Amino acid sequence: MTQKSAAATEVARHLWERAVGDSGAPEDVAVAATRMCTEFRAGLTRWVGAMGYRALIDRALLLARAEHPALGSLSCHGGDEPATTAAVRAHSADEVATGMVALVATLIDLLSRIVGEEMALELVNQAVARPPWQRTAGTAATG
Repeated sequence: MTQKSAAATEVARHLWERAVGDSGAPEDVAVAATRMCTEFRAGLTRWVGAMGYRALIDRALLLARAEHPALGSLSCHGGDEPATTAAVRAHSADEVATGMVALVATLIDLLSRIVGEEMALELVNQAVARPPWQRTAGTAATG
């Protein structure tokens, strides 16, 4: 079991709640998980580069999957919609939601080791708190 800071866990919960809204419906959870992965990839790649993002997310997934098998097929490298939908069907919306919170908290903690917790929290918040016109940049052509 990996220990995550209270701040990382709180921010992760807040970001997840903001992503999924009031819905716990399986399809909304799958969409929210996919969207978060897309936003993290786009936002964090700006700051740590593509290879840095890949290293961080791969490590975060490895650690989070140990406790949350519902994350098993997610990569957060793009094209995760089929994997998140399958995860919700195979496990449950609650398990995927809990796993996503753990993933984000783990990502924050890993990033904290590099840039400090305050900066890691800021970078992760910025990654998913971009204006709507930036959230869809680069994803509109993938539809």
